[in-house]
Amino acid sequence: MIRKVWARLRELFFNMQFLRYTVSGVLVTLVDMGVFYLLSNLLGLNKWYFSLLPSIVLSILAAYVLNRVWVFKSKQPVLSEIFRFCTGRLVVSLVFQYAGFYLIYDVIGFKAEIISNLPWAKAVSLLFVIVGNYLLGKYFVFTGCITKDAETRGGKNDD
Repeated sequence: MIRKVWARLRELFFNMQFLRYTVSGVLVTLVDMGVFYLLSNLLGLNKWYFSLLPSIVLSILAAYVLNRVWVFKSKQPVLSEIFRFCTGRLVVSLVFQYAGFYLIYDVIGFKAEIISNLPWAKAVSLLFVIVGNYLLGKYFVFTGCITKDAETRGGKNDD
């Protein structure tokens, strides 16, 4: 049982696709945190909820382009794919970023900052978003290209 679980985890997370996803995730995270930081400096951290939405929206757009072109190499029709991508990302971001940030920052009261006006709560909530979004992309958004990639490699799903 443990071997099967470990084998499944290796299949999901220890491959070139996940490595590309991680690199693009770092870039998207920099977009997200950079926009949040800039807006928090303009609006004040006490209004974090106004800074969070634009940072989420811009990071979702950057993530779609990177995921479509580089991570999953999709050739699917853009309209249906971007709708699934944005819908899924918004749900994951709202749950993990808004609820997670609120829980960590306001409920638990962990208000330590990485740098001024950029709290650790933002970084911690983004870790959950990264894993959730990878699984969402792999099994809900870019499903057609994963199957096609796996077939061209004889069933393997790891470049």
